[in-house]
Amino acid sequence: HWRDLCYDVPVKGGERRILNNVDGWVKPGTLTALMGASGAGKTTLLDCLAERVTMGVITGNIFVDGRLRDESFPRSIGYCQQQDLHLKTATVRESLRFSAYLRQPSSVSLEEKDKYVEEVIKILEMEKYSDAVVGVAGEGLNVEQRKRLTIGVELAARPKLLVFLDEPTSGLDSQTAWDTCQLMRKLATHGQAILCTIHQPSAILMQQFDRLLFLQRGGQTVYFGDLGDGCKTMIDYFESHGAHKCPPEANPAECMLEIVGAAPGSHATQDYNEVWRNSDEYRAIQEELAWMEKKLPGKSKDPTADAHKPYAAPISYQFKMVTVRVCQQYWRS
Repeated sequence: HWRDLCYDVPVKGGERRILNNVDGWVKPGTLTALMGASGAGKTTLLDCLAERVTMGVITGNIFVDGRLRDESFPRSIGYCQQQDLHLKTATVRESLRFSAYLRQPSSVSLEEKDKYVEEVIKILEMEKYSDAVVGVAGEGLNVEQRKRLTIGVELAARPKLLVFLDEPTSGLDSQTAWDTCQLMRKLATHGQAILCTIHQPSAILMQQFDRLLFLQRGGQTVYFGDLGDGCKTMIDYFESHGAHKCPPEANPAECMLEIVGAAPGSHATQDYNEVWRNSDEYRAIQEELAWMEKKLPGKSKDPTADAHKPYAAPISYQFKMVTVRVCQQYWRS
């Protein structure tokens, strides 16, 4: 979980705040959506939580099981970028094994890693094309298969904590987007914690998520909580705080963007960040965060010797695996 998270970047003549006192959490077995207008700081929040920012200043606290995150945190997560970047000459199985060999702990045997890769292939339903060459965009794997491979590469690393996904449905047709959301739901049902940025999902896609963190421009929270059946919990919150009624047939995501003034041609009737910070729901979130900080630190840390090293595999093994991969690439091309 994270509390009072702020992110400032240097600009000409001073600093600019991208994220402004954002609170929240992700729990195992849940699928949490991160939504907001373009430029609200969705991807930036994901990058801050995943320790992927290289400039600016992050303030606030980020906890893992009630403890401040340490240097082993990046090894304990998976991060799926928006672009599906894969080696075109490798097969699906080779891509997954490369990730497993270099990112799972060196104490895990190759046989176990191979076995886990086969499990990932099964979970992602990629058995039919597991030995297919990835190829370039337009050839080889199609868009949905590439997206599944992107998620699979992160799962093959066996992330202990959570998986971040940056707009996994962006640029996909409705059927492919639905299949991708179904896959994320399946992973969450298997106990994985998932935080996913999403841009204007359809009503049916929204129902796949358990919770929503909704940001407005300036990186300010306007809602964090359960979505409820048919997004009713979220809609009731906004309507009880002066927002216009959301028609039953309307897409809840588009409705919310209109309410906070993020949709084209729309204007907010009030500052919904201020409304949020004065709400009972916000106070309940603060109480839950305080409880987490008090109760969770009793959980034991990972006892394995290499748990806190920045890399799972020694440099000699990394060099060997990358050399083999490059030789394969030249041979096949």
